Amino acid sequence: MMETRSETPAAFEERMRAEAAAAGRTALEASLQRFTQEQRDAFWNAIGLYYASRRHPGADAAAVPLAATAA
Repeated sequence: MMETRSETPAAFEERMRAEAAAAGRTALEASLQRFTQEQRDAFWNAIGLYYASRRHPGADAAAVPLAATAA
């Protein structure tokens, strides 16, 4: 017999988005492993600067401090 889910369309969409986001993060982290830690930190700092300077959902939220790079 087939199992029926009582999941709402909104819950299903949220679950699919979460699964896709997790898969994307995993793939991104795997691809970044070929770079040094300093290069990865620079990448994430650049991402943070981009979002801090653009209008997007959450732009009005408190700014997250950028990761400090060790010299």
